[in-house]
Amino acid sequence: MKITGTFSEKEQILIPVEIKIDKFNLRGSAEFLLDTGSTISFINESTALKIHLDYSQLLYRETSTGIGGGADVYEIDGYTRLTFVSEENTKTIPRKNFLAMQHNFCEHVTEDTRKRILALQGVIGMDMIKGFRLTTAGQNYTLEV
Repeated sequence: MKITGTFSEKEQILIPVEIKIDKFNLRGSAEFLLDTGSTISFINESTALKIHLDYSQLLYRETSTGIGGGADVYEIDGYTRLTFVSEENTKTIPRKNFLAMQHNFCEHVTEDTRKRILALQGVIGMDMIKGFRLTTAGQNYTLEV
């Protein structure tokens, strides 16, 4: 399946994805950032809150640190199904033990920075990208899922 599009004004690739978390019978949608700098794929805190994912029901995995503080990494036990939609068809990829992030910002992080981080809905990292094919031409991209 091919997904085509144009880079965002911030030079990012944002892919719309439908999410279904089997264990909790939760559904939602998010725009996932295609991020070759991330080793993992995950939903961000804003998406978890939007679909009413309860962190107390998840398996704590670790705390990841980065610019602006840390984020607790949680594992969603069972399958999370990510459905990619293009003009012509859809493809669902089941991901076992998918991840969700919950942020712990440092006190020096500005409110604007917090908002920008929380605006990120999800990330498709290298653990998934290496199974895809990405080509670019100017401002356009094609992602083969």
